[in-house]
Amino acid sequence: NKMDLIKRIIKKYFSKKIINILRNNLNILKLKNTRKIFNNSDTIPGFLEKGDLEVLQKKYPFPPEYGYDKNSLEFRGIKRAKEIFKLQGAKKSHSFLEIGCWDGMVSCILCRNGKTATAIDISTEGLDESAINEGVKFHQMDAENLLFEDESFDFIFSYDSFEHFSKPEKVLTEATRVVKKGGYIFLSFGPLYYSPLGEHAYRSITVPYCQVLFPKDMLNNFAEQNGLTRIDFNHVNRWSFEDYEFLWTKYNKILKVLKYDKFYNLEYLDLIKKYPSCFKDKSVNFDNFIVSSIDIMFKKIDS
Repeated sequence: NKMDLIKRIIKKYFSKKIINILRNNLNILKLKNTRKIFNNSDTIPGFLEKGDLEVLQKKYPFPPEYGYDKNSLEFRGIKRAKEIFKLQGAKKSHSFLEIGCWDGMVSCILCRNGKTATAIDISTEGLDESAINEGVKFHQMDAENLLFEDESFDFIFSYDSFEHFSKPEKVLTEATRVVKKGGYIFLSFGPLYYSPLGEHAYRSITVPYCQVLFPKDMLNNFAEQNGLTRIDFNHVNRWSFEDYEFLWTKYNKILKVLKYDKFYNLEYLDLIKKYPSCFKDKSVNFDNFIVSSIDIMFKKIDS
């Protein structure tokens, strides 16, 4: 009857709620314990041995494919465009610039919704023709040297690119230059270098924190010996979460932070707990290893 149904719903709801509370409390305790072990650790040894790499590689499976088929590109473009339209100032903005667009599908969806979108990338390899057909103005261009006039755009955004730029500060300087006064800059990026998947090597080396636990030569020798793709260590900029935090403060006189979200990956705390010296050898700031990605939005100060 109706009363039994209500009781079942309440029981199910509170069971899930209690489970979530217990899980969160357990994660907090695990985090505190791991941080304590890290803080009390020395920095020797700084790396593990080849035998450790062989054991850990078997432990961690390859992640699912990211998805570059037509449907996946369309879905991500729509999802991110919706996210942008929820941000302050986006709906009233007319001219958009996407930095590091790759396939250009976010800009494609913006054009589909009546906006003017310009997109740049250092490569044309990933560009989807749907973006061009929809009206996106694409330019093959270095983000560190934007070939646009000062104050050209109402809204600038970038997804999953900022961790790849070799000189993030130069990119932010250029974005600040070409956005209009009172305009907006939104950056969503990660995984950051010292976070579990920060080397972006997971198609070859599946071990989380491989960049922290093993030297580069060992990783690529292992990849070659096992028929895996070599890692391009220049693919990411190796900036820590701490480096980005410092960068934001340098621009606080011209860029006002409207939104700042840090996302944590606590799934692999067991590796920090087991091999704390490898981590302490790379950074004494524990947060560098657990903050995985960042969403930040600025407004250019109109004065």
